[in-house]
Amino acid sequence: MSINQKVGFVFRQENCVGCGACTVACQIHNELPENHRFRKVDRYEVEREDGAIDVWLSHSCMHCENPACLMVCPAKAYHVRDDGIVVLDREKCTGCGLCATACPYSAVSIREDDGKADKCNMCVELLDRGMKPACVTGCPVQCIETGNIDEVLKKPSASKEGVGYGDCITKPNMVIIKERA
Repeated sequence: MSINQKVGFVFRQENCVGCGACTVACQIHNELPENHRFRKVDRYEVEREDGAIDVWLSHSCMHCENPACLMVCPAKAYHVRDDGIVVLDREKCTGCGLCATACPYSAVSIREDDGKADKCNMCVELLDRGMKPACVTGCPVQCIETGNIDEVLKKPSASKEGVGYGDCITKPNMVIIKERA
């Protein structure tokens, strides 16, 4: 398999206000049950010289280069597209839960309604039509985007490290931009 470009999420952590609109947009677009989310927003309190501030991390599947979910799935329900997006075929899922346990970012969960794994597929049905994922269009402060990860990482303010997020052995494809837009 050759990957022409690695598509991933680009997150401007400095801009996020933690409103959760991205999670709601995702939930509505994907018609998820009320208690099930692909995208989550976590709050971190960071100490600075002038006092503590809240820092937010909006995250979902990292579409890793070495996806742990794919490696442990006995049903071969996961595949990686040419653009690097990790997609789950829920029809093949047996509900064993190994993928949910293996994911270091807790991006895979088991749905209560059918007992099968589920995760963000970066709204590939929208991307394939030249549109943006629901979380991107749902963000009122434009802190989430998608892009070619290798190109984005050339920016001086880009990193695979941020508050609540870091690179690991699975090589996640999310980039943090450390400057306000």
